[in-house]
Parts: sequence; C-alpha cells; structure tokens
Amino acid sequence: MTTTTTGGQTAGYMFDNATDEAANQLRYLGEILDSGTRRILTDAGLTPGWNVTDVGAGAGTLTAWLSDQVAPGGHVTAVDLDPRHIPASPNITVRAGDIRQMELDGSQQAVVARLVLMHLPEREQILARLMEALAPGGVLVVADWDCTWRDMIRRSPSPRASELIEKFHDALLAFGESRGADMGWAKRAPEAMLRAGLVDVTSHIESRSWRGGTGICLLHRSNSIQREPELLAAGMTREDLTELRQVLMDPDLMLSGYLMHTTVGRRPARA
Repeated sequence: MTTTTTGGQTAGYMFDNATDEAANQLRYLGEILDSGTRRILTDAGLTPGWNVTDVGAGAGTLTAWLSDQVAPGGHVTAVDLDPRHIPASPNITVRAGDIRQMELDGSQQAVVARLVLMHLPEREQILARLMEALAPGGVLVVADWDCTWRDMIRRSPSPRASELIEKFHDALLAFGESRGADMGWAKRAPEAMLRAGLVDVTSHIESRSWRGGTGICLLHRSNSIQREPELLAAGMTREDLTELRQVLMDPDLMLSGYLMHTTVGRRPARA
C-alpha cells in the first residue's frame, strides 16, 4: 500500500476520522451501506482486472472488498481526507487529501463516491472531474442520503423519545448545512449526471428499518457523540443527549435509515 498526501483538511465534511469515536462511526456506516453498494457494483459488471477509485473511503471496508473483486490484475485507489482506517493490500493505493484539490488517475473502469458529494458545495464540478477519471464505458457510482426525508420513526418507546430524535436530527442537519452540505442533493444527482454527459443513468433508492442498538440507531448515537458540542450549541442539553443515547439503544425503538440514492451512469464509449 502506498500513501500520498494532497493539500490539507478542510471544513466541508461533518465528521472527523481522527476522533476517538470515528472508528465506531465508520464501522456502522459500512455495516449499513456496504451490502447495497456491493450489489450495485456487481450488477454494473465489476470484474477482475478493473481499476477502481473509491472516493471518501472511510474505514476502507468497501475498498477491501473491491480489492478482492478486481484481483488479480486490477487495482483500487482509495481517497480520503484522513485515510488512517483503510487497510493495507498490495493492490490498494491510498491517497490522503481533499478531492476538490486532487487530480485523479484516468482510465478507471469505475469510480465510487459514497456520502461525499452531498457535503461539498462544489459537487457538480467534482462530478465532472470524477467522470473525466473514467475510461470510455467506465461506471460512475454516486451514493448519498436524502436527508430531507424524515419519516423515519417506525416505532417509538414514547412521545419523549420521538421528540428527542427529531430534535437531534434538526440540530445535526442544520450543522451540516452550515458547512455547505445539501441534504436533498441525492434527488438531483440523476439530472446532474445526465447534464455531465453520462449515459444509461439509473438511480437505486433504498432504506430499511433497524431496532434500537443496531444499524442506523448506533450510527445516530455515534454521531451524537462526535458532534456533541454543536448539538449543545443548537439547544440540546447534556441531559437530552444522555437520554437520546439511551433511547437509541432501546430495542422498542424502530427507525428507518435515510433514503439512500445510489445513482449509476456510464461514460460514453468512443464511437
């Protein structure tokens, strides 16, 4: 595994891979999202020998799976602001840096950007750069949550539990928007990809429910720990947060995740 660094960390992303809680958060994201992304990449034709770039690789769980799938002969480039959690492998190159300041290797058979573009105001310019990294016929996979969809509570232990969950989401999403995130970008990704010149554009939309102490509930709990100062600044109290974390571990709670929009398009093949 080789590592290169480009630029410094910036304020666009809502979370920080260097915090004590980051390893938990990234693991939960992989557990929630990896199976769906793997299925879509397999359907897109992922095969040994492909060169793939994984943008916003996080814990590297998808990167590691890609490494296995493209071997022998293929290669995976993992890009992240802070790639400390990405595992080593002979056919993985890790690039540490900001995708807004980075030139990508061209001739990729696939580029994956999961939970990246929703956070960056320059998302459409970056989309064009991701497309340019593709070989003719290469596949671009852009996956982001639609956080404007808020009908997530399938079952709540109490009205107070529902109130705390809604208060938490209001504060967390407002924090993201203050840093340039667009919580509804995922719904517009297909149109943006078509404007960029991609073809065969399709969007896969999915979610599922999780009981307290699993999946999305664990992720929300982790997020509440990572962004505690901002949640307190938004009006939540320490008592609120303690109670919220207890609710998120309660098996009587059932939450759906945000709607995950995974949009796939291909760079046109040369005539």
